[in-house]
Amino acid sequence: MRAAFASLVDYAGLFPPAALGMADAVREYDRERRGPDRWMLGRFIVAASRLEELGTAIESEGLSTPRHDPWRVSAVMGVHLPDELSRVNAFRAAWEGRGVTVDALEYKVSSVGQLLTVAEQIPPAYQRFFEVPHEGPYGPLVAAIGRVGAFAKVRTGGTTADLFPAPEQLTAFLIAATGQGVRFKATAGLHHPYRGEYRLTYAPEAERGWMYGFVNLLVATALLLRSGDGETAQAILEAVGPEAFERDDAGIRALGHHFPWDELARARDRAFTSFGSCSFREPVDELGLPEQVA
Repeated sequence: MRAAFASLVDYAGLFPPAALGMADAVREYDRERRGPDRWMLGRFIVAASRLEELGTAIESEGLSTPRHDPWRVSAVMGVHLPDELSRVNAFRAAWEGRGVTVDALEYKVSSVGQLLTVAEQIPPAYQRFFEVPHEGPYGPLVAAIGRVGAFAKVRTGGTTADLFPAPEQLTAFLIAATGQGVRFKATAGLHHPYRGEYRLTYAPEAERGWMYGFVNLLVATALLLRSGDGETAQAILEAVGPEAFERDDAGIRALGHHFPWDELARARDRAFTSFGSCSFREPVDELGLPEQVA
């Protein structure tokens, strides 16, 4: 069970809807690194343009960044790639051996041509995550991401309903990624374990909408790796609430299919690497794993 959820949640507290200040975000990440659920914690996500601010906040807060257990950071690149790569390199040089390392970069691409151009500029020493367009088509772009040895990134929601892909779109992405052996991360609107209708932001009168669940996404990914059955994978993505997913010591049962924990762990290794969430506690607490797992 533990391997199916290890390092699953990349902490994106700087981004909406939480949109924390840098000091609050680094304190939260540091607190969770020290807590009992840190085994589910992935990278700290920050815009490349704010890396210097990140370093200043870590120093100002006096946070522990041991060399043997460094903070792993993923930098989200914007439109000024050469300048932002310079910022990344400067940050890496300043923090080398000091317990903070940028080991991943994320970049949004709109075409195969743009991907190939950008991939030549970003050193393959980084884990490179290329975000695919919301509307697809996914096949050619995902294939190109695989050819350059990178990872895909899919946006699964946002702070307004129009930012959520239709189930058919998300299924098409998963089919492309699993079918071509391209690992991926997801981001936005995925901080609940199970699909349901939730508030889209933390504002009291926020719009409500249907959000995907990260358990749905993991199980659908495992199903596609097992059989390539897109129709059932989409049905799993659309299954609502924890009652649709029977969980026990052996695995998860959904829509008449049983997925052992080791198969779900393999789906993490082969395909679904992590997802970005502006909250760490919300997905972890709602998942509610038994204490002995942690």
